[in-house]
Amino acid sequence: MVKVFKRFFDIIFVFFIVVLIGYFVLRGMGFLEIYEVQTGSMENGIHVGDYVLIFRKEKYVIGDVVTYSKDDYFITHRIIKSIDGDKVITKGDANNLEDEEINVSSIKGKVIYNGGLLNIIIDYKYGIVSVLLGVYLLSYYFDKQAKDKQKLIEMNRKDEFNSKDIEFKKYRKRKIYKRT
Repeated sequence: MVKVFKRFFDIIFVFFIVVLIGYFVLRGMGFLEIYEVQTGSMENGIHVGDYVLIFRKEKYVIGDVVTYSKDDYFITHRIIKSIDGDKVITKGDANNLEDEEINVSSIKGKVIYNGGLLNIIIDYKYGIVSVLLGVYLLSYYFDKQAKDKQKLIEMNRKDEFNSKDIEFKKYRKRKIYKRT
């Protein structure tokens, strides 16, 4: 049971390490970013306080929900029109009016995930890391205890084997002396 527990948390631990490394590499290369939504302009799909994970692409199409920069703010809206391939018009799903046209170059990326698990991970990141680290250390401790116990059992078996071997040799010597 302890081995299964240890193996399970080893796999989870490695998975989180690989995901974190992948995230930081992609973020460092400028492909991935996370933003927090501050307004309700995309309500019904993306709520105030949700986090959005965006991925930079070369080309964006009508219907893509994108995050772009305008006047030192980041805005997450849906592309509703494309103009000459260099400019697009966006609109918040909960807004009545379209936004002004923007250059495609100001788009930071397409929203590939929002809310849900991403919110939980970001909001409780320190608690999650603490629990995972604590469970991992506990599983390491119990694994070490199990290995120590196994060593003790093996040492006892060797002692039993050696004592039986000594008794057998004594028994053989007695038999040998009786025959002659």
